[in-house]
Amino acid sequence: MSYLVTVMVVELTRLSQKGQVVIPTSVRRKLGLKQGMRFLVIGIGDTVVLRRLELGEEAMKIKQALVESRRKAEKIGFTQKEIEKLIHETRKGS
Repeated sequence: MSYLVTVMVVELTRLSQKGQVVIPTSVRRKLGLKQGMRFLVIGIGDTVVLRRLELGEEAMKIKQALVESRRKAEKIGFTQKEIEKLIHETRKGS
């Protein structure tokens, strides 16, 4: 018989004036959290839950293509506003 053992790490932190919360180093290391990772934020009563979002391989390719497309569009002279308008129109047509 095998058992899954989960070790809980408990630390204190505080909310900054900008609404930012620092995840303590010990927790980041234990959970393998890296800069730039994205999280789903869930508020339940007086509890805040952060759930790590992991993009699948295809989603990562799409995200990389979008970043590259934005870079190329800006390079040829599109403004950020024009790029966002094109994206909105494309999504609307889908």
